[in-house]
Amino acid sequence: MVIQNENSYVTIKYTVRLDDGEIIKGDPEQGLAHLEFVTGYNQIIPGLERRLIGMSQGDHVEIAIPPEEGFGPHDPSLIQEKTFEEFPEGRNLEEGRWVRATNPDHRVTIGYLVLEKKEDRIILDYNHPLAGKTLIYQVNLEEVREANREELEILRPCEFGEPVSSSAEEC
Repeated sequence: MVIQNENSYVTIKYTVRLDDGEIIKGDPEQGLAHLEFVTGYNQIIPGLERRLIGMSQGDHVEIAIPPEEGFGPHDPSLIQEKTFEEFPEGRNLEEGRWVRATNPDHRVTIGYLVLEKKEDRIILDYNHPLAGKTLIYQVNLEEVREANREELEILRPCEFGEPVSSSAEEC
């Protein structure tokens, strides 16, 4: 079966690396990464999904995804300087480390890199760690089939009756 724009259930094994050869995920020597998704539902980065459309089970392909179709370009406006007065938690952060913060009221998680720590302030980078990077995927298409009803019910609960969970939006 050929991967369609929508409702194809796809299983891939893959490696993703940067231009300089650094492996981001899935080591060819220690085991490839595994991913399952249904096309048409934004479950993987758009550039990768678009390039897989039309391929078939058993295909092996190398795909380069430019930043604009991956995690976006590096945005200098997402680098922010904050005083410890406005961001007291910054006093306890370590320069060069990635931090994840969760707002308990909204359950939103945000990540940032501590670029620099000064005596009275801190400089944070809110860009995704892969922003501005070209991603090179080595992909083995393990399975391609039409998504079944159970898989589609999770993705489109309103078309099949009641929402799957109480947190789902009302239909």
